[in-house]
Amino acid sequence: MSDSATGSSRDTLTKRIIDLIDKIAIPLVWYSTFMLALECHLYPESGSRENHGVFLWSERVVALIFTLEYLCRCLRNSGRGFYPITLLGLIDLISIFPFWIGFVPVVKPYLHLVRTLRLVRMLKLFRYNRGLQIMTLGFYRAYFNLKPLLLTGLMVILFTMFSLYQVEGPHQDEFRDLFTISWFLEVTGTTVGYGDLSPQSTGGKAIVMLYMIVGLAIFMACFSAITSAFDQVFEQAEDPEFEPLDHFRIIRQQQEEIEELHKDTGTTDDEDAMAEEELQELSGQSI
Repeated sequence: MSDSATGSSRDTLTKRIIDLIDKIAIPLVWYSTFMLALECHLYPESGSRENHGVFLWSERVVALIFTLEYLCRCLRNSGRGFYPITLLGLIDLISIFPFWIGFVPVVKPYLHLVRTLRLVRMLKLFRYNRGLQIMTLGFYRAYFNLKPLLLTGLMVILFTMFSLYQVEGPHQDEFRDLFTISWFLEVTGTTVGYGDLSPQSTGGKAIVMLYMIVGLAIFMACFSAITSAFDQVFEQAEDPEFEPLDHFRIIRQQQEEIEELHKDTGTTDDEDAMAEEELQELSGQSI
């Protein structure tokens, strides 16, 4: 039998297996989630090996089915790019990773935590649900506008954090811990306000007053960026032929082109360009 015939037979077999698993993938995901919830409810203090065997073998069957699917998709390697490093390929790998990592001896003391990681299997719904793809695309589009806002927010938080550390720290021991201060700033900046911490000194109150104004402005700008991105995506999604997965690549390419066009070239180049523009303006005025 020729290599081409062998390859064709292999593709046909893997396609049939994948098509079969596609039909039962969504019920398997929800079944796996239900069995995890039931197991945690019935056996909150014990690990999977000490519980009723139906839970352990149920997880093994589901994990093996999804492992077979992952291997078949790797062999078939059809669609968008090299499958193991595509978004869908990584999701499929993550969905089976908690099961296989449970066989590593050093992980044995943490099997109760690994059991909880089975919930990441719900990410497999992304492959089959257009609504999830559109929602993720909306956040992906918003990400590029959020980057400068998040950087600005980080700078404000760091400045405020160390300011409170120096100003409020001598008055309250809680403000001598940077993690506690960052917790306080996040709760305050998102307007949650648990009230478990608050500055007592005049300087600390003044710093937090300024932070609340700036932080709230950045917080609302982030909401605006997300809303704008979703408006664009929802408008495009009204087209029945709109493919969300294709637009991840399109948006990334657009942003790369923009970043390449406006990338930093150094202060001397910018200064020379500005001087040349001023010279051209002066020459035009003299004429």
